[in-house]
Amino acid sequence: MLLISGAGRLRPWQAQRGLGMVGRSFRNLNRPDIALRGPKICMPAYPNLQFNRFTFRAVRTPLAAGLVVLALWMAGCSTGGSVATSRPVPSAASPAPLPASSPPTSNTLQLQGTLATDTSREIVGSGRGCGFGPPLVFGTNAMSLSNGRVVRVAFAIAAQGSSGGTYSATSPLQQYGFTPLTLGVASNAATGAGKRINATSGEVTVTSADAVKGLFYGTIHAQFADGTRVAGGWLCRVGE
Repeated sequence: MLLISGAGRLRPWQAQRGLGMVGRSFRNLNRPDIALRGPKICMPAYPNLQFNRFTFRAVRTPLAAGLVVLALWMAGCSTGGSVATSRPVPSAASPAPLPASSPPTSNTLQLQGTLATDTSREIVGSGRGCGFGPPLVFGTNAMSLSNGRVVRVAFAIAAQGSSGGTYSATSPLQQYGFTPLTLGVASNAATGAGKRINATSGEVTVTSADAVKGLFYGTIHAQFADGTRVAGGWLCRVGE
């Protein structure tokens, strides 16, 4: 008979049954065959364990590569690594500025035809002049011919004081019916121009105009009524 002190007492049949159950439970818990039954206990509880391991192997390589790229990017940001940036490229459609043209040192006009000569035959001090009102008025020194006569080229055009331009050698007509560009002919340099011949075609170009400095220069290409042709550069200094 088993006696338990306290509030109550077990009867013999109760004590025998309880001891039997306790004995069986204790023995079952320590049996190795139950604890080592992996397939019957683990597999039903974790049916996807084998699939999860396969999935991890499949994604392990790209995941590691992504982590490496992320680490390199973070290192570049933290250490001030070089980062490619776009820079403006000069447009091919934008031309480079043209260099400023330098003024000529003298006239380079040449006459061909009946009155053939050039400014290398100028007689210095024989009447060269330049004035700006406007208009711009210019005349070369007398240029000597082989027969002793002299000629001079002169024009009066409505030029601007600070910008160049191209002007007709034949219009508009000036006072007494003269064209803007004329050719003067005289028996010698002392007597001046004996007559004036109108231009029949051509133009006067002002390459540079600076009324403040009193400097103008450009080109002439024209033909006169007697067949004389003129071409070359002219230089006008106000006050000469």
